[in-house]
Amino acid sequence: MMNWLIKSFLVLLVISLILFLTVQITDENVINELINNQQSDEDDEQSEQERISIIDGYKAIQLDEEVILVSGLEFEEIKVISISPQFMAYAEVIDVSELVSLKTEYDGLIADRNIVQSSLQNQNKILERANALHKAKSLSTRELEKNLADRDQKIAELNAYNTRVHSFVYSIKSSWGEQLASFILNKEKQSEFDLLASYQISLILLSLPKNKVMDFEQQNVFVNNLNQRETARVATYLDRANRINNSLYGESFFYLLKSEKVRAGMRLFAWIEEADTDIEGYFVTDNATIWYANEPWVYVKRGEDLFIRKPLGTARRMDNGWLLEDKLLADDELLVTKGSQTLLSEEFKWAIPDENDD
Repeated sequence: MMNWLIKSFLVLLVISLILFLTVQITDENVINELINNQQSDEDDEQSEQERISIIDGYKAIQLDEEVILVSGLEFEEIKVISISPQFMAYAEVIDVSELVSLKTEYDGLIADRNIVQSSLQNQNKILERANALHKAKSLSTRELEKNLADRDQKIAELNAYNTRVHSFVYSIKSSWGEQLASFILNKEKQSEFDLLASYQISLILLSLPKNKVMDFEQQNVFVNNLNQRETARVATYLDRANRINNSLYGESFFYLLKSEKVRAGMRLFAWIEEADTDIEGYFVTDNATIWYANEPWVYVKRGEDLFIRKPLGTARRMDNGWLLEDKLLADDELLVTKGSQTLLSEEFKWAIPDENDD
């Protein structure tokens, strides 16, 4: 009986020892795995941060060749171009219905004055005959005085019409300027007025930015209903506007444009040549541009796997891109034209906290 008890005790002791060792080994493995995972995360984070560096004062990111291929990045050589410097202005197509109304009113006023003038001429002839009859004792003095009064009344009517016409002409010239007024006042310009009234030729009001001036004899103006400088058409200078468009703009000018694609009230894009000398710079397409912190940026590829983000703060806006005049970009760099947003995401990915981090 005693031997059986001893054997049972030994068996339980062995089993307990085995269980204890098993638990110890398991806990140690778990701890080691946790330590290894933490170390791996730290290594990954360290590796991720090591991919971000500062090159020439700009942030840069280094990518593996496989990542570059998968990301679908595209790049091209930086192009140097030469352009004529231009600035943009505000332009709109003027509704000429007011001019048509003024033309109708003026023509009616002239027609009424012509009637009074013709009536005065007839009255002068009547008075001339009356004087002759009065001298021949064939007409009384009373009748002569009546004819004289009728003539004087016609003169007064004609003077009143002349005053109205002069006031009307002054009002048109002060509001619309000499050239547009001539379209209304001169019969010789009836054909030009008809083209304007039928919108075969559009009247454009061009308003400059407050800090700009223009020599209309030397600087060409190009306008388009789309923001496409390459398809813009040159406008013909007409006259200086007597009043500015509104307080937001500077000097204003009237231009004429032959186009069937614009209508009254349209806002147009306008480009004005600044000088005769051309300027050179790097051309950056809109496809290559990304916006960060309300500023335009580009990525350039240097070497096999390094991408540097550079600002375009000093660039000149132009059609479908930017003109960068300074030496911000190097000749041996490639401009990233596709996938810049992916690079920006990669650049800031390391800064996003892990959801499992406490």
